[in-house]
Amino acid sequence: MPSLAGPRALFIYYRVSQARRADAFVAITALQQGLMRRLPGLQARLWCRSDEQASDAVEQTWMEVYEHPEGVDALCEQVLREQVQALPAGLIGPRHTEAFEPLGDVPPPFLTPEA
Repeated sequence: MPSLAGPRALFIYYRVSQARRADAFVAITALQQGLMRRLPGLQARLWCRSDEQASDAVEQTWMEVYEHPEGVDALCEQVLREQVQALPAGLIGPRHTEAFEPLGDVPPPFLTPEA
């Protein structure tokens, strides 16, 4: 359920070794396509850190972004966790999940000037 400010979105980042990039791309995009089919309205994107993309770095930082018009709920998170468990071991580094909501038009109390 969306908050008063707007729907909750997930941002999940991790490292991918140069040697596993192609396999990781295929696996993660397939995972995201499956999630979008299973959860109508879900939008899933895969990003990579721009300052690492063209480099010969040993690892790259990737980020999965999940958004839904009604917000990403517990069911979506559970399905995502189940799908990630099916990925080959060692394909990607440890996943770090963060959830955000837009602030909306009215500033939250911590931004409201004191009288």
